[in-house]
Amino acid sequence: MSRFKEDINEAKERLKAWWDHEIIDRPCISYWNPRLGEKIPDTETVLEFFDPIYLTQFWDDVDIAIDMYEATSRIFYFGGENIPNFRPYYGPGIMAAVFGIEPKPQSRTVWFHKDTPVNEIVTILEEAKLNMNNPWYARLMKTTEIAAKRAGKDYNVGTTDIGGVLDILSSFLGPTKLILTMKRNPELIDTCRAIILEKLMKVINDLQKIIQQYSDGINSWMNLWCHKPWYPLQCDFSAFLSPKWFKRFALPDIVSQAENLDYCLYHLDGPDALKHLDDVLSIPAINGVQWVPGAGRELNSDDHWMPIYKKIQAAKKNLIIDFFALPEQLTHFYKTLDPKGLITTTIFMDYARARFFLPKFIGGEGGEGRFREFKRNFRKQLKEQNNQ
Repeated sequence: MSRFKEDINEAKERLKAWWDHEIIDRPCISYWNPRLGEKIPDTETVLEFFDPIYLTQFWDDVDIAIDMYEATSRIFYFGGENIPNFRPYYGPGIMAAVFGIEPKPQSRTVWFHKDTPVNEIVTILEEAKLNMNNPWYARLMKTTEIAAKRAGKDYNVGTTDIGGVLDILSSFLGPTKLILTMKRNPELIDTCRAIILEKLMKVINDLQKIIQQYSDGINSWMNLWCHKPWYPLQCDFSAFLSPKWFKRFALPDIVSQAENLDYCLYHLDGPDALKHLDDVLSIPAINGVQWVPGAGRELNSDDHWMPIYKKIQAAKKNLIIDFFALPEQLTHFYKTLDPKGLITTTIFMDYARARFFLPKFIGGEGGEGRFREFKRNFRKQLKEQNNQ
């Protein structure tokens, strides 16, 4: 049994079914709320728990990062199919560091860029060796093993954010130079893609072999547990590509990755990537899609995106929606969309809100009635119970 999740075995059984687009007894849902009697800690603690950046600044202080994670995990209830998951996060696309780019932390993100002449890029990619003499390869392996040993059966360790093939290549060439080279010398880009893909998949496999030595199943930066090896695929650079060039330079690598994993999901990021949705949905080996509108856009949980969600489900793909706002929409989404293959993720700021807004299929009120009245009655019931 897990110290942080009492019903972890039942949750894992539901997730096993979810990956195969099935339901055991109810739809899947993933959420956090403070345990009864606990309060949300300070803002920085919460931010680090849900959007960890500690290791991006202190690369080798993994024990401190784990201490912070475990301390906050004791405060929260991991509800539904939310499996506790420590993410050794070094920034989006840390594979660029394995190829030789030093990460540059800035605010709550990390930048990877090294202006590289086109005639040098193949040599740089080829010379990156995946062994313990490579500082960043070694760091990723050591950090993951330390975390996996400590996690045991209490929580999972997620595969870090490796990045997409073209995203990594863009870290060296930049968007403009990359697109120009696609036009002038597409064979060179193909060579780079092949090198990156082979080494990227090896790093993912090596990390997951370590995780499997110590824990049951595989998780990732997307915070979804699976009983078999899986990884979230992405190509954020696709926002710059026409559908024709996406098919030419991005799609083949996405297909190859998908076919070499037991399960996979696609992380579709931003409105400029929506033009590629049909191509993504056409890949049989992709099990589901997570749609992210991008910074400053409508929330994932806004009805505006319902046609996109229905299109994904019509293609018989699983659907992942982050509900970090508009909790009153939860029940509406489960009623409007096919609950089979749907999973939402959200956080409630207190125990009463969780009980009120959670759908009825998991013991909530489904948001029916008035929250203030519910909360008043809820506090009264707690007071009476404490006085007995």
